[in-house]
This record gives sequence, C-alpha cells and structure tokens, in this order.
Amino acid sequence: MNKNVILEVLMKCNRCGLCQEVCPTYRVSGNEFAVARGRNRLIRMAIEGQLEFDKEPEIEQFINECLLCKACETNCPSGVPTPELISQVREYYTSTKGLPIAKKIMYRGVFSHNKRIDLVRRLAKVYQKTGIKTLVRMTGVNNIFNKADDMLPDLPKNSVRGQLPMLLKNIHQPKYKVAYFLGCSVNNFFSSIGVATIKVLQKNSCQIIVPDVNCCGAPHNSAGDQREFKRLAIKNLKELAKLDPDAIIVDCSTCGSILKEYVGLFENEPEYQKLAKQIAEKVKDISSFLIEIGFKKEMGEIKARVTYHDPCHGVRFLNVQEAPREILKSIPGIELIEMNEADMCCGGAGSYSIFYPKLSRQILSRKINNFKKTGASILATSCPACTMQLSFGMKLHELTSPVKHPVELLAEAYDNKAK
Repeated sequence: MNKNVILEVLMKCNRCGLCQEVCPTYRVSGNEFAVARGRNRLIRMAIEGQLEFDKEPEIEQFINECLLCKACETNCPSGVPTPELISQVREYYTSTKGLPIAKKIMYRGVFSHNKRIDLVRRLAKVYQKTGIKTLVRMTGVNNIFNKADDMLPDLPKNSVRGQLPMLLKNIHQPKYKVAYFLGCSVNNFFSSIGVATIKVLQKNSCQIIVPDVNCCGAPHNSAGDQREFKRLAIKNLKELAKLDPDAIIVDCSTCGSILKEYVGLFENEPEYQKLAKQIAEKVKDISSFLIEIGFKKEMGEIKARVTYHDPCHGVRFLNVQEAPREILKSIPGIELIEMNEADMCCGGAGSYSIFYPKLSRQILSRKINNFKKTGASILATSCPACTMQLSFGMKLHELTSPVKHPVELLAEAYDNKAK
C-alpha cells in the first residue's frame, strides 16, 4: 500500500456528498462512515497519523462493509476510485493480519479448489435432503457462517461439468468457436444457467470448448488476498492461452469483470500482462455476444411480466446494460417492466451476505420491495451471486417469483418453439 499515492488520490475528493445518493450501505444505515466520503476520510486520517489502521477496529469494520459496487465512483464528479482505495486497504489488512479463519476456510480452503467445491456441493445436497440440517442447527455450528445454509438454493444433483459429455455437441459447420468460462457458482450452485448457456450457444451455431479453469479469484480479490488471487489468475490465463477461440463467453458478470481485471493485476509483470490483455479482449458477456452475432429469433412464447436487476459487475464493470434487456424483449410473450433502482446493489456481493448479514438483508429488502412494485412475476439477472441473494429475498418476503438468467428464458423460448 503506497500511502503517498493513496493520499494524492484522496485529495481529489471535494466532499460534495453525491456518493450518498447511490451508496447502498449509506441508504440503509445513514452512517457517514458507510459512504465513500466517510470511508475516504477515515483512510486519510489514518495515513496522516490522526488514527491508526491497526489500533482502530472501526476503520477495518467500515472498510470491510463496503460492497465494492462502484456506484460511488461512477457518480463522483472528481472520479475518485474509492473501490480501488478500499481494496488496497483490505490488502494491507490481509497481508499484515491474515484472512479471518472463516474466510480462509471458505476462500482458500474451498473455492480455490474445484474438487473441494464439488465435494461441498455434494455434501450440502445431502444436508438439504436429510435431517442433518436440523441436527446442525441444534448444535449451533451453522452460526459460524451466520446461517449461510438459509441462503443456499436447492442444489442440483449434478454440476455442469458432470453433464458436459451429454451437453456438448459437434456443430456442423459452426460459425463461431467459443470458449465457455464456466464459473464455480454456475457450475455447482446454478447448473440450470450453465446448461442454458450451452444450449443457446449451440443453437446459434457455436462450437463450444469448456476449459479446465479454476475460480476466477473474485472472493480472494475482494478480501484483499492478492497472493492467492494472482495464483488463480495465472492458472486461468495459462489454461485459456491454450485455446484460440473467437470469444471467451461468460454468463456470470463477476467472472467476466475479474477476467478483465487480470490486466491491472499484472501491471508489473509484462509477460502475464500481455497474456491478460489478449484474454481480456476476447471476454464477452453472453447477452452481449448474442446481440453481436445476431442470435436466432425463432422462438416459442413465454407469457410473463419480467423485470431486470443489473448486477454491479455487469453494469459498472463490464458496461453491460442494454443487451440483457434486448434479449428479454425479443422473447414473444414477455413484457419487460423497468424496476426502480434496477442498478443498485442487491447486497449479495459474493459472500458479503454471509459476513455482514444485517446490512445485506436491509439492502436486499429495498431491492425486493422495488421488485414487488413492478407487478412482475419473474426477476431476471445475469449474476449467480445476485441470483442467490435475490432468491433468498423472495424466501424472506414469502414470494414464489423465480429469479432467472436471461439466457435461461431464451433457452426455454427456443424449447417452446420446438414443441
């Protein structure tokens, strides 16, 4: 953490307060230190010696409670990159104190290893379907992760990778050769999204390769664990470098934005940065790619009112906003209704909902209340973390409305045409 560089950036903040209008944590708490202006002030006071990073636990608390949604940065007239500053301070804390044990178990112990994620999914599936869940709750073990089991979706029997031999086809005279970056959340928790992505791409004459990638590193990056983030990034870059696709397709906004962030991660390592730039240029959000190639419009009908939630990594990192809506509007029978604050964070932010449940649920309630006002029967989004959070919100509000990825609805429309 270069304190002089950070201080120079912080001096650009003119304390106008426009960040208050868009900051989810401030909107639900009203706390000045829960908004960019307040957080930046804390960082500045620590750098200038008025406070100490290591002796003021409140600083670490407010730094870690930031969602990194980037809403403040896009609304800042001075362009202060508060999320980047927050990330650097988190990296300092992690490098000096290490990861908290719960995050170390979850991130390094599980998400860094594909086989372990798969094992956890299998065990969690058994957990959901048996009386073990009741026993665990009686012992209070689930309190370690703030009852995260409540947030889990109904887990699929098979991961997407487990279904690949049945899903992947040799396309006769394909128009495109694409690599599908299958993220760990879609692969293990929301396999229906991955299945739909493959079916839709094949329907649109794409020959698909599914490389053996690891987690993109988003959880590690968010927690300031740059060492592990870099290790995962190098493995993924080397794996993707073996291929020569027309595009690298992502159906997870977080994975897509992180793959593009590899460029900055290796700014002092020219060899990897060159590779990261080559990869970043080919990364395409599934909806944007389909619009770009002119996807097939021959579909059956889906009678539904749908509204769309913009994932933070989609709208503010990948600049994807219109493409998912165009996909939805193209489906016969779907009426797309805009939701108030559609681009405000849902409070999921990966594992944020586990470690900061109170703030997360307050932000989530605001989102679900906005959904209810639309009168829509389906809530669509393009991020599995958002899908998990929003589905949990439906449960909390006793709603039965499903949360769907636009590509799931498109796949369903294609299937309806075939019937």
